[in-house]
Amino acid sequence: MITAKNKFFMLLLSGAVLTQMYQNCGQMGEFAVLDQASLNLDMGSSGGTDQSHPSQKDVTLPTQKVQVVNREYVASLMREVFTRSSGPVPNLESLLEQWIIRRGAQYGLGCNPYSTYSGRDCGGDISNANLPIKTDDNTVRESFRVQFCENVLGMDEGVNAILEKISNRPAAPTADAVRQVYGLFYRGDGASDIIVASLLDYDKALALKGEPAMERWRALALQVCESPGWQLQ
Repeated sequence: MITAKNKFFMLLLSGAVLTQMYQNCGQMGEFAVLDQASLNLDMGSSGGTDQSHPSQKDVTLPTQKVQVVNREYVASLMREVFTRSSGPVPNLESLLEQWIIRRGAQYGLGCNPYSTYSGRDCGGDISNANLPIKTDDNTVRESFRVQFCENVLGMDEGVNAILEKISNRPAAPTADAVRQVYGLFYRGDGASDIIVASLLDYDKALALKGEPAMERWRALALQVCESPGWQLQ
């Protein structure tokens, strides 16, 4: 069964392919542009239109937004993923502070003005103490999260923190390894066969370009870290 989290991930993986298809569709020669006159059908013997036909109704689109996990969950997960047996990767707490913990307005969860004598958790803005536990997903939040993923996985130590958690780790990504990396972020949700195949195809393309194993692992980890679906609860 494909869960909502898996759907988010599949949409991310298919985005580039769909964009390319859209760009190329005009060159395929299989779609004809209809002349407006051909749409004016004769609805009666006199050539007029049937005035009894009901008018088109306005369609109201749904306005419900997707709520996602707050900054505490994201920071806790990232600490777990990017901590090795020897300790956290370099500058992990600084990166968390910069891109997650201090971004309560985007991530949700009010800060605690009494956490330290300086109110460090609120970043000097006590109004953040009244933030809701969860927030709607938003593009600013996603940009912060992507920045975190790219910074922490830009270091080999970040990639090695993930590799250390893969049991029976192969030299390069395999289906089992992909599922394990996916599971580090998508807690309680296994990767579908479609997702695994898509990630392996991506890895194969990198291998054909001569990318070394470390870069292929980095690319895999980035795809999963930057995908939005693991933030759903």
